[in-house]
Amino acid sequence: ADMTVGAQNVVQAKMLSGEVAAMKRLLDMACDVTVELDGGLRIVEQVPRLMAMLTLDHHTRCAQGVTLQQFMPHEEDRSRFENLLQASGEDVETPGLEPGVLHATLRASGGTLLKVEIFYVRFSVLSSRGH
Repeated sequence: ADMTVGAQNVVQAKMLSGEVAAMKRLLDMACDVTVELDGGLRIVEQVPRLMAMLTLDHHTRCAQGVTLQQFMPHEEDRSRFENLLQASGEDVETPGLEPGVLHATLRASGGTLLKVEIFYVRFSVLSSRGH
């Protein structure tokens, strides 16, 4: 019986992994930049498209481990972003499935301010990475 449950868990994990990969590909097609954040709202992996958008040279700086809020010059944007993402998925029957959108300003190289729409949804993947 344990073997059957283990095999079912492996199949479910592979299906979930495929769904997450498909979701990421869809986001990449629909958005200029997609960023995965961990539970501390830090960027999980290198995001060349984000760096190209903000610095015009994706080799200039590494965003991995940095919070997205560090690119937000306005305190109200940073605070709203943190509150919305930390609250995303709370107090609902199926935690983590409430998507949302936030309008914010990011600072690019040379002090250029970029008005952006940030679409977000909390999800969990097998490695326990977050947003």
